[in-house]
Amino acid sequence: MSQLLALTSAALYGFADFTGGTATRRLPVWKVTAWSQLLGIPVLAVGFSLVPVERVTSADLLWGAAAGAVGIIGLAILYSTLAAGTMSIVAPISGMTAAAIPVVADLVFGTSLSTRQWFGIGLAFAAVLLVGFDRSTRSADLRLVARAVAAGTAFGLFFIMFAQTSPESGLWPLVAARATTIPIAFLAAALSRVAGPPSRADVGLLAFLGNLDMAANVAIALALQRGPLAVNAVLSSLYPAFTAVTAIIVHHERPNLRQAIGVFFALGAIVALVV
Repeated sequence: MSQLLALTSAALYGFADFTGGTATRRLPVWKVTAWSQLLGIPVLAVGFSLVPVERVTSADLLWGAAAGAVGIIGLAILYSTLAAGTMSIVAPISGMTAAAIPVVADLVFGTSLSTRQWFGIGLAFAAVLLVGFDRSTRSADLRLVARAVAAGTAFGLFFIMFAQTSPESGLWPLVAARATTIPIAFLAAALSRVAGPPSRADVGLLAFLGNLDMAANVAIALALQRGPLAVNAVLSSLYPAFTAVTAIIVHHERPNLRQAIGVFFALGAIVALVV
């Protein structure tokens, strides 16, 4: 069950990244980040009313707040790179980094993985590489690569921190996370002088983005509370494959052979890690 939730989060993150890329072509990155965070609260409210809560500790809330703080930094880096039109570079690098850090953490903590799970993880890494990398990726400057690694590191730490919260706490850690991210995002937007409300034409797009992102957060939070960190983090980090498929469907882009093989590998990874 937790693996299906992680896979759902990957799909939602992929669609959100595509939407975020569209939004950041029209609006400043911190306006997109701040208002999408705020406008995603309705999904959190629905999830909060549906997920049972047995016991919440201060540790659950602190881990949630810390996860939110690092997550918003990664999101801002990701969206700013999307605004530069370099999704093909940042997505695979950030996705691999976000997956690798929890895998290493699980190994350090003594968690053992089966041969099938290791095979699935290997396929997932290959899928992200094949779907995202192209000629421009290989010629990317070190600053851009560093930004992608920074975003992925933040997401990887987000996964690890949320995995420390207890299933009994329900979505309270996610409430703590959003209570942290919204002030940070609006402070950054104010310092950038872009905190004003979006136009009526942009509200719908930002609300759609915020709700996708929050739904993904709900799914991965529940997955990390209930299942293995490494497996669920890797599944969630398959989001570049979903972003690529969305671009193919919406923009009628023709996938090349490399991307087609990457999607096939992603399907193999899903079978190995979920079934």
